[in-house]
Amino acid sequence: PGRAPGGARGGLKMVDGSEPTKRDALGLILDLVLQVGVAFAAASLFSAGAAKLAQSKSKGVKSVEEGGVDYDALLKEGKISGGAYDVLRNAGTERPWTSPLNAEERQGVFRCAGCGTGVFDSATKFDSNSGWPSFYDKLPGVELEEDNMVDKTVNMRQEVHCVKCGGHLGHVFPDGVLWRVPTGKRYCINGVALRFEEGKAPAE
Repeated sequence: PGRAPGGARGGLKMVDGSEPTKRDALGLILDLVLQVGVAFAAASLFSAGAAKLAQSKSKGVKSVEEGGVDYDALLKEGKISGGAYDVLRNAGTERPWTSPLNAEERQGVFRCAGCGTGVFDSATKFDSNSGWPSFYDKLPGVELEEDNMVDKTVNMRQEVHCVKCGGHLGHVFPDGVLWRVPTGKRYCINGVALRFEEGKAPAE
């Protein structure tokens, strides 16, 4: 009872019209597993490649001729750390909870560690408990990467650059509503890419 005409359960037949044997079914299952494995491996390779590409030289970095700074010289002279170099020039990411700026609560301005441009006002800093200094608004010294559609549509973020030297600072996310901040945005910034200057923040 319940068997389809011709005896094939569920109507499954081989290409030649015959009913599949146990060996045929096993082959189909193994083929499916293989296809899934290949697809997973390809996706993993693509993801790793994309991540590696993202960690290459930041698209926003400007040459000295374009008004940028010589990060190699700054590193050699000890004016920036190796961590700052990796973030500013290579779009790296510092480990969370490692920046002393997470606990910075004084009034002042946060500047680009590479060129000194004011990028964030302390009045917009808030505790996101993410492990990185967070702000809900930016100063004019910040520009956003506009042409990275993968980041904007898939990762729901935009890369944040220093407008003067182009150094990578971090990313901005549209999840600020979770902290009820005025702009609805969360600028998640690498502390090592910043230096803090106490005092009233200028309108830069």
